[in-house]
Amino acid sequence: MKLKQAVMIAVGASLALEPALALAQALEEVVVTARKREESLLKVPVVASVLSADLLERYQVQDMYAVAQRVPGFVMGESVGTVGMQTSLRGIGPTSQTATVDQSVSLNIDGLSLTQGYAYAIGMFDVGQVEVLKGPQALFYGKNSTAGVISMRSKDPTDEREFLARVGYESEAKQNIVEGIASGPVGDWAKLRLAASYSDMDGYFENTGEPLPGLGNVAPKHRDFAPRETVILRGTALLDPVDWYSARFKLNYSDDSMEGSGGDGQLVFCPDGTGGVEGIGIPFIGDADCKLDGKTQLGDFDPAFWPGVRNGGVPFMDSEQWFGTLEQDFEFTPELTLTSVTGYYDIHQDNLIRGSGSSNPTIAADFTFGTEQFSQELRLTSNFSDSPINFMVGAFYLDSDMDVRNRLRANTVFGLPPLLQSGLHTIDIESMSAFGQVLWQITDQFEIAAGARYTEEERHHRFYDYLQDGREIDLPDPDLDASDVSPELSLTWTPSDTLTLFASYRQGFKSGSFNTVISPTESTLSAFEDEEAEGVEAGVKLLAFEGSLAANAAVYYYEYTDLQVGANDLSDTGAILLRTINAASAVVQGFDADFTFSPQNAPNLTLFGAVNYNIAEFDKFPNAPCGNGQTIAEGCNRLRNPDTGLFTSQDLGDEPLVRAPEWTASVGFDYSIPLSNGMAWELGASTRYSDEYFTNLVELPEYKQDSYFKTSASVTLRGADDIWDVALIANNLEDEITAGVCSNSNTQNGTIFGGQIAGGAEKGPAGSDELGCVAERGRELWVRFTLRF
Repeated sequence: MKLKQAVMIAVGASLALEPALALAQALEEVVVTARKREESLLKVPVVASVLSADLLERYQVQDMYAVAQRVPGFVMGESVGTVGMQTSLRGIGPTSQTATVDQSVSLNIDGLSLTQGYAYAIGMFDVGQVEVLKGPQALFYGKNSTAGVISMRSKDPTDEREFLARVGYESEAKQNIVEGIASGPVGDWAKLRLAASYSDMDGYFENTGEPLPGLGNVAPKHRDFAPRETVILRGTALLDPVDWYSARFKLNYSDDSMEGSGGDGQLVFCPDGTGGVEGIGIPFIGDADCKLDGKTQLGDFDPAFWPGVRNGGVPFMDSEQWFGTLEQDFEFTPELTLTSVTGYYDIHQDNLIRGSGSSNPTIAADFTFGTEQFSQELRLTSNFSDSPINFMVGAFYLDSDMDVRNRLRANTVFGLPPLLQSGLHTIDIESMSAFGQVLWQITDQFEIAAGARYTEEERHHRFYDYLQDGREIDLPDPDLDASDVSPELSLTWTPSDTLTLFASYRQGFKSGSFNTVISPTESTLSAFEDEEAEGVEAGVKLLAFEGSLAANAAVYYYEYTDLQVGANDLSDTGAILLRTINAASAVVQGFDADFTFSPQNAPNLTLFGAVNYNIAEFDKFPNAPCGNGQTIAEGCNRLRNPDTGLFTSQDLGDEPLVRAPEWTASVGFDYSIPLSNGMAWELGASTRYSDEYFTNLVELPEYKQDSYFKTSASVTLRGADDIWDVALIANNLEDEITAGVCSNSNTQNGTIFGGQIAGGAEKGPAGSDELGCVAERGRELWVRFTLRF
C-alpha cells in the first residue's frame, strides 16, 4: 500500500508539472548505457545518478570517496590491508575483512567488470561519465551487482587535435598533481588519446605515536600520515576502417605506493581507558587519544625484534594494476550489431600493517595479494525501426585466479615466535553465463522489457601452510559450485516526450567465496554461500518548464537472503579471526528523488538536489557474532556454549545494516558569469548530509558514525575560447573526519593476550574491545591551473 501511494503521489506531481510554462533554458540530454545501449536517462527504466565530466573536473574528484559524496545512498569505507574499499548502496555492501570476497556493488570500467575491493582505488582521472545504477543489475552486468553498479567511461579521442597540461597543489596534504593529455586523429580512420597523471603527497593526517621503550617498536619514520605517490597512464585507440566495423581499445596502468601506513586505522573508542590490564600490566594503547580526528598514534617495527619484517619495519602499501578492454562492433546490417568486449585485469599488491593498531604493536599483518582476470562478452543487438519487437542476446565467460600470501608476524620481545601464521591461499574461478532481453513496444506509449541471465560458476580453494614446509592442507570445503537464474521484467509508459513512468521486478546474486585471512586446518570451514536479492521498484521521470527542470523519483523494496557480512571472532588462543558469514535475511526499502533546474530568468544558473530515504534492516539474524567482552546485558545472550556456560551470539533481527544511513541528501548550484572579453567566472557549491550509521557488525551504540555535513565549493576563472583556466577548489570545508569501516579488537591487552569474557554477566579484566577505523580524508584546499592548446 505504501508503495502504491508513493507512486501515485509522484505521478500526480509530475502530471501537474508537465504542462506548466515558464521562462526557462533547456537542460542538456543525459545519455546512459544502463542497458548496454545508448539511451536517454529520461526513457530508461532504471534508477541512476549520473556524474558528468564537468562535475568531476570542477570539484577535483580523484577517487570513489568523492563520487560517494555526490550520490545519496552511496557510502564508502576503507578496510585494512589488501581488503581495500568497501562500497554500500542503499545499505547493501560487504563488511568482510577478506580480500577474496566480492563487492555487492560491481565496478564496470569501459566494459570491464571488477568486484575486488582494491579495484575501487583506481584514480578518477580523465573520466567522461560515471553512472551509479541502483538496485540489482544482474541482467546486463551479471553476478556481484546485488546492490547496483558503478559504470565508468573514460574519455575517448577527439575529432580535432587537443592537448592539455594541468598542475595542481592541495595545501592540507601538501599534494602535487601533474597531468597531461594528447588527443586527436592519426589518419583517416584512427584516433588516439594518451593521458598521464602523477601525484605525490606528504599525507593528510599526523602520526603522533611515541612507542614505549623496550617493547620492540620505534617512533614512526613518517610523522605525516602517510606519504603517497601515484602514477596513472591510459591509452585509447578508436578504429573505424570500414562502415561495418569499429573498435575501441583501452589500456590502463596504475602504480600506487604509500609509506608509513599499509592501510592502518586509528583508535577511536577505548571503553576501558588506555592503561594496562591486570596481569601483563603493559599500556599497549599508550598515548592514543581514542577519537576520530586528524591524528593517529602508531609505532613502526624494530627489525631487531621483528625478524624478517619487510621495508625496514616501516609499514607500507604498494599496488600495481594493469587493465584494459577491446570493444569491437560488427554491424552486419543496419538492424543487427554484434558486439565483442574482451577484458583483462591484473593486480599485484603488498601491505605491511600494524596488526594491533597502536604505538606498541604485538603483531604485524604482512600480505601479498594478486589476481589475474580474463573475460569475454558477446552481444547481438537488434534495432528494427519498423518492428515493435527488438532484442539483445549474449554470452559471458570469465577465468580468474586470486593469490593471497598471509604472514602474521609477532613481536619477539614477548617470547613469541617470529611467525604465528604463514601461508598461501589460491582461488581459481571459472564463470559462464547467457543472457537475453526482449523489448516489446506494445503501443507508441507502452513498452514491456523481459529478460533473464543464467550463470554457472565454479571456485576452487587451495591453501599451502609455510609453517609446515609449504604442504597443501586437505581442506574440508575446497569447492563451490553455483548456478543461478536472474530474471528482470519492466513496464515503461511514456505518455509524452517529457514524461516516463516505469515499474520493474529484478533479481540478482553475489557469488560465495572463501575466507582467506587465517591459516585453515583440515577441520576449518572457510567457504561462505551465495547472496541473493529480489524486489521491485517504480518511478517517474520528467522534463518540465520547457525542458528547464528534470526531476526523477522512485520507490523500491528488496529482500536479501544469505547476506554476506564480515565479523571479528576470537580463537581459542585469544587471537582475532576475521571471517565472512551469511546472515539470515535483510529487507531494504525506501525512495530516491532528484532534480536539476536551470531557469531562464537567472541565466547560467543551475540548481540541483537529491535525496535518499532508506530503511535497511536485518529481517532475521538470530545468531550474529558478539563483540569480545560484550555482556548479556549488552545483548550477547544467545547460543550458550555448554563447556563454558557463556553465550556466543546476539540477535540482530530488525537492526540496521552496516553503512546504512536512513537519510542522505545533497544540494548545490553552478553559476557562470560571462565577461566582456570572452572570459568567464564559474562558481559552484554542493553540500551532502548523511544520517548516522553503524560501521561494524557488532552494532554497539559506540560503533556508529555520527551524522554529518560535507560541503564543496569551487571558483574558476576561464580564459577566452577555454584556452586556460585557474581554479580554487575546496572539498569538505567543515573538515569532518568520518569513517565507513571500523574493526573491534582487544588492543588494550596487546590484541593477543586475552583477558576478555563475552556472553557473561560481567566483563573480564581486559574489559570490552577497542574500536579502530580507517578515517576518510578531511578538508581539501586546491589551487589548479589548466592549459589547453
